[in-house]
Amino acid sequence: MEGKKAVLVYNPASGKGKAKDRAMDFARLWQEKFGTELRLRSTRSLEDIRVAARETAGKEYIQIFMGGDGTLSESVQGLSESNDFKGLARPVGLLPGGTGNSFLRDFGITSYEEARDALLAAIASDSSLTIDAGIIEYQKCEPQNPARGNATRRITFNIWGVGLISNITVTAIKMRFLGSLNYTLATVLKIFTHRPDRLKVTIDGKPEELFCNTLIVSNSRFTGGAMEMAPGIRVNDGQLFLVCPQFTSTLKLFSFFPTIFKGTHVNHPSIRTGFIKEIKVEREDPFIMNVDGELEIGYDPGLRVVPGYWKVYMPAENIKKATAK
Repeated sequence: MEGKKAVLVYNPASGKGKAKDRAMDFARLWQEKFGTELRLRSTRSLEDIRVAARETAGKEYIQIFMGGDGTLSESVQGLSESNDFKGLARPVGLLPGGTGNSFLRDFGITSYEEARDALLAAIASDSSLTIDAGIIEYQKCEPQNPARGNATRRITFNIWGVGLISNITVTAIKMRFLGSLNYTLATVLKIFTHRPDRLKVTIDGKPEELFCNTLIVSNSRFTGGAMEMAPGIRVNDGQLFLVCPQFTSTLKLFSFFPTIFKGTHVNHPSIRTGFIKEIKVEREDPFIMNVDGELEIGYDPGLRVVPGYWKVYMPAENIKKATAK
């Protein structure tokens, strides 16, 4: 058990500045448990998170990433870019440092302390779980320049969406100072100004037209903190879960929102749900996309599931919570 080496990549701005204190705490406990010094690599931006993930990759060190869902997603993205999106064979460790940390909630983990203890135990026993991911392919563009750019690939392991969910994310990012309440308040604010959109989609090879409020595709149960967006999905079941509200009344749209926290929204007749393998969305204008709580802008995004794409260190008891039906 002794002698293990690891590097912790963390976003010092996440968790209202708590990430630095948590990184130091974890480094202390790591040395006590394994007898080696934990390398620390702080990041400066979303792009630097990808750089840090690539810089610290190697067989000598276990990689551990700390931050919100967006930070964790950017870390996996950086590793994927360096491996040409062929999948990641070596397990990584995840620690919460942001406001939402929805992905870890699937494993019954809702605090840094729970995640810390679970990760140390999993690494000591070499316990990990193979997890699915989604790969998004689209033509990237910048906000100030709407011209179609290069073809881009992007990983998602928690949630992807367009429409209302992206508008909510734009506002929620500006309100991260509120902590885990930011998504709830942003949702309330954006619903009252929302108008549904008509989208051309292809789901599992079948083209159709949808008049909807938003398109959400999940690979894990929770999003925005405690919202149980996809109660039927499991992180390793080889499929994605579609949620597509189709309300024409703002009042009815607003009334369904509280049901997301219990996962009962999937029973509503105005909400289309179902398990899918892939989806493509098209229109003349670019989409603002929610990708694991961060934003991407591009044309004609297509998303497909890749079963068993990466691995996460996790104790057996937490694995059971995430995979049990």
